[in-house]
Parts: sequence; C-alpha cells; structure tokens
Amino acid sequence: MIKFEGISKVYEDGFRALDNINLHVKKGELLVLIGPSGCGKTTTMRMINRLIEPTEGKIFIDGKEISTLNPVELRRDIGYVIQQIGLLPHMTIAENVALVPKLKKMDESKYMKRVDELLDMVALDPVVYKNRYPSELSGGQQQRVGVIRALAADPPIILMDEPFSALDPISREQLQEELVKLEEELKKTIVFVTHDMDEALKIADRICIMRKGKIVQLDTPDKILRHPKNEFVTSFIGEERLNKLNILPPIKKLIEKPITSRPEKGLAEALEEMRKNRVETLLVVDNSKKLMGIAGIWDLHKNFDNEDLELSDIMRTDIPMIQEDRPLEEAIKLITENQMSYLPVVTENGILKGVLTRASIIELMAENV
Repeated sequence: MIKFEGISKVYEDGFRALDNINLHVKKGELLVLIGPSGCGKTTTMRMINRLIEPTEGKIFIDGKEISTLNPVELRRDIGYVIQQIGLLPHMTIAENVALVPKLKKMDESKYMKRVDELLDMVALDPVVYKNRYPSELSGGQQQRVGVIRALAADPPIILMDEPFSALDPISREQLQEELVKLEEELKKTIVFVTHDMDEALKIADRICIMRKGKIVQLDTPDKILRHPKNEFVTSFIGEERLNKLNILPPIKKLIEKPITSRPEKGLAEALEEMRKNRVETLLVVDNSKKLMGIAGIWDLHKNFDNEDLELSDIMRTDIPMIQEDRPLEEAIKLITENQMSYLPVVTENGILKGVLTRASIIELMAENV
C-alpha cells in the first residue's frame, strides 16, 4: 500500500532526520511508528501526505510515486488526525466532519448520512451533537470528532500524529479501544505516531521502533516482546515489562490449601463437609495423603439416596494434576484446556501438596500489569 525506498531527509544545517528508510506499510494494517523525541517518526509519517518532502528516495502509494501527484489532491485522499484536533470553531460538528467530502464535491445527501453514521460509531448521538459547536464538547468528544472527520471521505489511508496524548487516561483508553474497533470494521491503512509503548502494544498490528532516523526493529507486538533486537529496544520497551512477561514464579509459591476427605466417608458426611467449607468439590486422599480422586457436589446429590455408597464409590479418578516442580506455564495450559477452576498439585509419588486455582493465576497476572 505505502512503500518507502531509500528515503533520507537532510536539513540545511546538516541534520539528518531520516537515514535511508525502507518501509512497506501493508494494506489494511495499523502500523505504529514509535521512538524517542527526534527519532524521525513524525517526519516519516508527514512524508506520506507530502507535508515534508524527502531529500533522497521515493515513496509510493498503490504503486504510484507520490512526488508525481498533486499534493492538494493527495491530501484530500488521506485522512489526518493530530493531537491539537484542529476543529474549526465557527462550524458545527456536522460541518467539521463533512469538510473534506464537501471540498471533494461529493454528493451532499450521501456524505451527511455518512456523518450521522460516523457519529453513531463513536457513541456521539447525531441528534444531540451534530449541530453543536466544538467549544460545547469535552476534549475526549472533540478528539472523537477529529478521528471521524478523517474517515468522512472514506480515504484508504489515515495518518494519526499522537492524537490521544493530551487526553486524560480514561478518555485515552476509550479512544484506543474505539480505534481498534473501527480498524477491524473499516480495514483502513493507518499510520499512527506515538511515544507511548503501552499504546503501541495495545493498538498496533505492527510496531516500527525508530532511533536517530533509522528503523531499529519492525515487527508485531508479540514478536517485539518476545525477541527485542538489541539493548535499545529492550530499554525502550522497559526491562520491568519484559521481566514481568518472561518470569513466572514456581508453582509451589502459588499453592493453596485444599479441602480433603477420606475415601471411606459417607455421602451425608461429605456433603456436610462441603457446606462447612463452602466448596463444591472434595479432594479424596488416603492415609498417606496420596490423591485418589475428586468428588463433586453433583456426584453427591445424584447418588445421595444410596446410603451404602462412600466417596470411593463415586469419586472421579481421571483428573488432571500436576507435579509441584513443573513450570507454571504447563499448569496454566492444563487449567485452560480442561476448563478447571483449580488444579491439584502433587509430588512425584502422587502425594497431594495443595491446589493451584484459576483465581490465584488471574491475581498474579493482575499484579504484573
């Protein structure tokens, strides 16, 4: 969709803002450009709509070299969202959103219908908001209008230059979620500039990390988290984030005390034990604490009328369990695949040490956010 070939930008004072950039933005992807101040990310993005011209190299959109295109017409076919929003204060919200379609002389009835649809998409009721002026909206609402204004003429490409950085955390998170949803629905090609790695990881299909006018690493968020290319990428992502991602505690540190019972217990005794401890299952162990099976409350109820039965008669023995020295990743996989609320943890000889609960894993993950 967008292709940079050998792009460099050198200013009159000799400063090299970009140094031989080669980049291919795929059709329908959300590519995030990120890096420290002065790395060239905004310069790279602004070259796409020719707000900045390269010193060397060529840029292509759909196979056409953009230096041969009329810059005004080019910009009208590219949506552009900036941090300052840039809504025209003397125009209503509807007039602001419809500005580019009007300049392109599109059919008014069609683009005004599109305005209503876009306002609905970002949870701004057109009946309420389209005849208001920008000063009557909150910062978050104005930024929503800025986003849909870039979509109004249905451009194939949208450029977004740190559009959410001035917003409060709640508004910012909401708009990030709405952007991902819009991208899934509309399949636009979006180039998004940010300095916030959390934002990049949340919204990007691919992330392009830049430094001193060069591309250091370009890959999916998952690949970048798993395989940072060098120390700069590691430090930019944040070693604390990577440590939380890569290091899970041993199972034995998360073990909780189980509620156990003996195999010779009658069903009435077992049911009372469940009620007393407020659990729905009992782990059945022998004299040496070896795990024999599990009895659930439904197993008890459906067999309760038979007074001759003991727990050993109704317990299930084909239960997943894990040894305490196994990796936590293995336990998580077992819990997930078997849709269990907890997993028995045993020694090599099958002695029950405790249980690993789904809740304790979720709590661990929450602590590491």
